[in-house]
Amino acid sequence: MRHVLRLVLLAASCAVLPSAWASDPASGTFTASRACEALQSFRKGTNPGDVKLAPGTGYSIIETHGASPGWTRVQVPGARPPERWVQNDCGSAAGGTTSAAPTARPQAADAAPAMSGAGACKTPDLYDSFVLAMSWQPGFCEWTAGGKRGKPECEAMERGQLKVSNLTLHGLWPNRQQCGISYGNCGNAPLRLSKETIAYIGPWMPNFLYEKNFGEHEWRKHGTCQTTLDQDAYFRRAVDLVKQVNDSEVGKYIRANIGGAISKREFYDRLKTATGSDAYRDSVKLMCSGKYLTEIQVRLPRDYQAGGSLKQLLGDQPGGSGGGTCGGDEIRIEASGPNR
Repeated sequence: MRHVLRLVLLAASCAVLPSAWASDPASGTFTASRACEALQSFRKGTNPGDVKLAPGTGYSIIETHGASPGWTRVQVPGARPPERWVQNDCGSAAGGTTSAAPTARPQAADAAPAMSGAGACKTPDLYDSFVLAMSWQPGFCEWTAGGKRGKPECEAMERGQLKVSNLTLHGLWPNRQQCGISYGNCGNAPLRLSKETIAYIGPWMPNFLYEKNFGEHEWRKHGTCQTTLDQDAYFRRAVDLVKQVNDSEVGKYIRANIGGAISKREFYDRLKTATGSDAYRDSVKLMCSGKYLTEIQVRLPRDYQAGGSLKQLLGDQPGGSGGGTCGGDEIRIEASGPNR
């Protein structure tokens, strides 16, 4: 009887094995926040050459596996073999597509949304907060691995045909804490923005000046996970939030030092002055490639208040993982243009 039971349990485990061990193709850049091990096999824990990621360095993403925390496979130049697995909480992914959670089964029209498991990470309106991700476009294009390749706005900046001297929109991301970085892809509605909206957001999301590929990705991955705003309103709201941070004390500090450097300590001191509390530093991540600023990620509450002060935008209960990927105190602010 025990032998039969073992066979039944083995068969059951094999039945779920394919989905449990499946990986998903992905792209973009993974920026390390600390010196984590880069494993050839995370199942076996093997690490030929004792390879570790360099904090503040961006690595090209190949694929992802699992959620919370899950794993990301990246290219590590110089490693043998160069394809290595790192835990998701070792850094942050940006500028591409990542999809660690398997697709949920379709639900009947009158069925209640799944509230747990993988399905909850693809179900609209289950978010508990937002992340407003803003690029420092010159730094991203110049210093992030693969920043220029295939990105017309970066190529135009390199030729001197486009000048960007403000924070730009990466995305407004509904966030669900238990899903880690995998809350997204809640629908597949195509992106159809009005000409007026494209003209409005173009200077603040410059890929729209040339194409809509990046906006298409941001809508499908993130915009579909909220239902309060339609497509035009979603992108306009996201741009208005970027403007709000760009014109704040911390935004002005960055823009006043284009071509030079800022102090990370001074940045957070200014954030403290604007909000009245040092606790808000955990709500704002500074992301760098080496010493160069590439992105700012701001955690917003689900019921954030747009259009007011920076403290009102960040909410009454500061939160977030803090950290970021900028090591040391000096952060370089890349200038737009070919003569850097």
